[in-house]
Amino acid sequence: MARAPCCRGLRLARLRSAAPLCGADATMPPSCLAREFAMSVQSLATRSAGRRRWLLPPGGPRGGRTRGLAAALVGIALAGSASQTTFLERLDELSFDAQVGIVRAMRDPAAGGASAQEVVVVGVDEASLAAFGVPLAMLHAPLGQALEAIAAARPMAIGLDMALPEQSFDHLRPGLERDLMGGLLAARHAADLVLALDVDAAGRLRIPSPALLAAAGGTQAFGLPLFPVDCDGVVRRFDPDPVGMPARDRRSCVAGEDPDAAPSAPATVRARQLPQGLAEHAPSALPTFAARLARRFGREPELSRPGWIDFTRGSAFSYVPLLDVVGWYEGGDSTRLREHFGGRVVLLGSVLPFLDRLRLPVSLVGWEYPATPPPGVILNAQVLRNALGVGLLRPVGLPTRIALLAAMASIGLVAGPWARWWAWSGAASGAFAASTALHAAGWFVAPGGAIVAASSAVVVRTALDLARARRERERLTRTFGGYLSPQLLRAVLEDRVDGTSTRRAIALLFADLRGFTTWSETADPEVVRDALNRYYAAITPLLHAHGGTIDNFRGDGIMVMFGAPEPHVQPCDSAFAAARQIIAAIDRLNQLDFAPRGIAAIEAAIGLAFGEVVLGDLGSAERKDYTALGDAVNVAARLQELAKLLGFPVVMTQAFALRLSTAAPGWCELGTHALKGHTPVAICGWKGAASAELPGAVS
Repeated sequence: MARAPCCRGLRLARLRSAAPLCGADATMPPSCLAREFAMSVQSLATRSAGRRRWLLPPGGPRGGRTRGLAAALVGIALAGSASQTTFLERLDELSFDAQVGIVRAMRDPAAGGASAQEVVVVGVDEASLAAFGVPLAMLHAPLGQALEAIAAARPMAIGLDMALPEQSFDHLRPGLERDLMGGLLAARHAADLVLALDVDAAGRLRIPSPALLAAAGGTQAFGLPLFPVDCDGVVRRFDPDPVGMPARDRRSCVAGEDPDAAPSAPATVRARQLPQGLAEHAPSALPTFAARLARRFGREPELSRPGWIDFTRGSAFSYVPLLDVVGWYEGGDSTRLREHFGGRVVLLGSVLPFLDRLRLPVSLVGWEYPATPPPGVILNAQVLRNALGVGLLRPVGLPTRIALLAAMASIGLVAGPWARWWAWSGAASGAFAASTALHAAGWFVAPGGAIVAASSAVVVRTALDLARARRERERLTRTFGGYLSPQLLRAVLEDRVDGTSTRRAIALLFADLRGFTTWSETADPEVVRDALNRYYAAITPLLHAHGGTIDNFRGDGIMVMFGAPEPHVQPCDSAFAAARQIIAAIDRLNQLDFAPRGIAAIEAAIGLAFGEVVLGDLGSAERKDYTALGDAVNVAARLQELAKLLGFPVVMTQAFALRLSTAAPGWCELGTHALKGHTPVAICGWKGAASAELPGAVS
């Protein structure tokens, strides 16, 4: 049967290079539409070195750079707005802790800082309290003896990191306060003496009794042992202005709080609450305990600005029990006293298990398990070690932080999504390695903002690309969806159709209209085209609903594949169901559309076959079709012609019929028939069914 070339339909065209321009006719030829579609699809899906790429939206490099710049700006803005959030603080804190562990593992702890022997800790432990037989609040006599013993050894400075009693206990034990006053006077005359000024649970200063205050040397001998506490309850930073510190960030080293208590437990210390003699000098007269000691050595500038405490320098501390110091003093062992305390900074404080414990990134306690929160006196000792050594860690300046944010956010300019995430991973790893190196050199770079900026930029750029790609896919689907079956269109948009061939057993359906050529010879061409369009409009949704892929339209003929390009579980069942619905659709079309319009009724002849075919591209580099080749294709086409001769609407191979899950009414075997240009084939026929039996038929 002759076919009009103008009626030949589209197959899939996938171009590897630009096609020549089509003619500027009023009606675009199918070949031009195919090339236009292929060129549009190529901008969405490409394949390189056998590996799938992201579906890139069109628009050229300029559109991608615009989206990347927008994503980078959003990332910087989000990082700036999140600078005071708990999430960002936690990122910085976790990074700090990890860097401390890495640097301490890689360097000699004593390198570059004050030796552990320069700061000596004298600890009030459980054994000392048991030996003296008095509670901590009444430890006046042993403390006085210990201070006299340490003073006799001529240390560089003495720091008493314990709260002096607010009231006298002489009414309980006469002379008790005098014993402590003697030790304070001896220590004050022998070396520089600094005492911790504690706060109570209500935030009020615990001012010692007037006699002890005078013996210590007045208000100039006191310092506040307060430190900023991070949101996870860990002390990592030092602030030289404890009074100006936010209340939620303060923690006393001598208040004796539970280490697991909320960071806001210590109350506020404000100038208006200070007693006479201190309030008039606040806050300048109330430096921290460690800063007051550092001033004695001219190292106050090292603690003059807020900074991160350097926990990477110095080995773990040990302590000398208070009981041993008193014993050496009472035994006149001046040699041992000079050996331990001579020319050193001595800090005296509590090392009791449940008193004055603070959580630190690293324990720095040599006599307990590493995970045990160390005493507050150890934190003061480490800060003093920083002051006597290379100083605290300093935060980098604002220009450096902004430059880091911009550099990390520029990852949003990377084109491919996977490349962006790899770039993010590499940049984050590189930034952490660089910040660790800076940590070892005495600087701390808070990486949380940079990580948020980079992550936000990558997410925003990916979201923008996805939205652009989705819009482009929808546009292509609207524009070219009518030229391809849904299965093939999905395969093209998802880049699952390539130039390689695939062997697969599929079902094939060929359909043709009986007597259509004879009728079209006398009918008006516009009427012929209209009739064909109505016919195809009626059967195409049915074919797609059963998973059929329309290979091509050939005038009044059609070729349909079931199982390509997407595999089908029951291709024969779907193909036969589609054939039956085609017959029913033609009946409805004749009754409801053609008859009222005076168009002759049409009848279909359908051939069905099942077999292994080769699926893939067919054509040249400039023009390709995705189609099936194989014996089953030829057999299905011949059966369609045979159906006209035998008078059956549907004829199928016996191999096809045997794969049907259920037999339909009107099905029968037709024996072996010779096909044109082919060996004889065993076939079966379907006579059709009553109108009510056909799926979707009208009554």
